[in-house]
Amino acid sequence: MNTRSKASRRTAALLAASTLTTLLFAAAPIEAAFASGASTPPTVPSAAESAILNDLSLEHSGFQENGTTYVPLKDISSLLDLQLLWNSDKSSLEVTGLYQAVSLKAGQPKAYTAAGKVIMLGAETLIRGGVTYVPEKLFSKAFGVPVVWKGDNRFAVPYATKYIKTSTGRELFWLNREHGVLYSGQSGTVPLRAGIIRVAGLDWVSMSARRINSASYAVEIENARGEPHINNTRWRALVSGGSLVRQAMTHYWNPRMLGMKRDVFAFQGNVVMVDGQTLTLVNPDGHIFKTYDLLEITGINDAFAVEFVDTDFLLVRPFQKGTLNLIDRRSGQSVQLYKQLLSADDQAWLEAYPDTEIDYPGDNLEFTGRSGDTLSFEWTSFTGGQKVHFTYTLSPLS
Repeated sequence: MNTRSKASRRTAALLAASTLTTLLFAAAPIEAAFASGASTPPTVPSAAESAILNDLSLEHSGFQENGTTYVPLKDISSLLDLQLLWNSDKSSLEVTGLYQAVSLKAGQPKAYTAAGKVIMLGAETLIRGGVTYVPEKLFSKAFGVPVVWKGDNRFAVPYATKYIKTSTGRELFWLNREHGVLYSGQSGTVPLRAGIIRVAGLDWVSMSARRINSASYAVEIENARGEPHINNTRWRALVSGGSLVRQAMTHYWNPRMLGMKRDVFAFQGNVVMVDGQTLTLVNPDGHIFKTYDLLEITGINDAFAVEFVDTDFLLVRPFQKGTLNLIDRRSGQSVQLYKQLLSADDQAWLEAYPDTEIDYPGDNLEFTGRSGDTLSFEWTSFTGGQKVHFTYTLSPLS
């Protein structure tokens, strides 16, 4: 029997599988209800709505062997909001989704769910040319999403990606693009809802995670939106014990992003969280250690990045002017370093340059280290590009 007729029959079978598919498609409206505080879930989409096909062109092609249609596991998984991880202890592949997790091994015709149930796939998992292929039944039986092979590298599924995904070690994270619902959990287990991050307008977005200790993780999101994508937002969220306990967001609006570094991650076990003009040092469990009002301290009404934290000083940079400020943590006093280190001519050059231009450089000062009370900075000249070394001595108060 030819490939086309088999694919046609599989397409017709999508409606029969829609009872499983509705479980996945119910996710978005249920999350909307969580976000709005509704007490009952909304209506589940109809079978016809759930069976709308999305055509995909993947990196690797499918094939048929002994009557079984094989699909590339990694390619398909990423487009169905599933995360794939190798479990070296069990020599198995774990495929984890929001409502189901399974493990499987090459050469075996079955998969095991997180609850220990067996799913028969009808054929073995194969590895060809370093690519893992699974029978198409894996996705319909385990995750409720039928996969239709349309020849070569073309596929169709009744599903559209809704989540941004990331992982660190064996901890997995999913963020709903529309409602900001965050899920987390170990690979091979069904994740739990951690909370809601105040995201909006996600467009050019990336997400990463970092392990702090056995119970706590930091999730970082960066997004650029609009045309020409000059609305830049950074989020840092703290998850402890499976729950979202703290979050912070800073928004920068301007064509200029030169010289704006990411916020330093932590200092002495406290996570650095910047909420626009407020710096908070937070314990891994979410308790606040110290808060700084950067607007009040510096007198600069702008969004900030925190480049360095030490026992007695902070280095912060306001977005618009891009000039590095030193804050004495004991006295609460702040100093604009370019006015202390650069020549009068270089100061005048910087102050005359419109800070709304896309190539406005900021002060070009970069902190390179500390020796006692002496701080070292490297400066790149504005016109010649020469590298100059500067030092600054902390006041006796520090």
